[in-house]
Amino acid sequence: VGLVSLAGLLAVTLRMQLLGRNQTEAVRLAQDKLDELMSLNFDTETRIAIGGSLDSNEANHFDTTVVEAGDTTRTMTYTTRWVVEAGPTDNHTGANIRVITIRVIPDTLDRRTTATYDLVSMIRRW
Repeated sequence: VGLVSLAGLLAVTLRMQLLGRNQTEAVRLAQDKLDELMSLNFDTETRIAIGGSLDSNEANHFDTTVVEAGDTTRTMTYTTRWVVEAGPTDNHTGANIRVITIRVIPDTLDRRTTATYDLVSMIRRW
């Protein structure tokens, strides 16, 4: 009886470990994308132009990343989509602010081991 209980617990533990690893990867990808977008010129770069969609791939507002696990032959593909919206204007400096929502979507939507991750932040023209 004890071994049967441990087998069920082991399965749950493995799923939770996979979910944690995949969510950590999604958070890293979202933060990397935010860092990339923060460094771009508001006036000339189409990737931070107002627009985009979280539900479909729109030109200049999505990309795909393949992540290889170092300890196995497992690879995971993520689609990153982002929406750029106009933010408030700072009247003292005239700096423009944009609100960015980044969504990282794993290629395998198995709710037991993967999850979609959203990150919302603001970027400012310097």
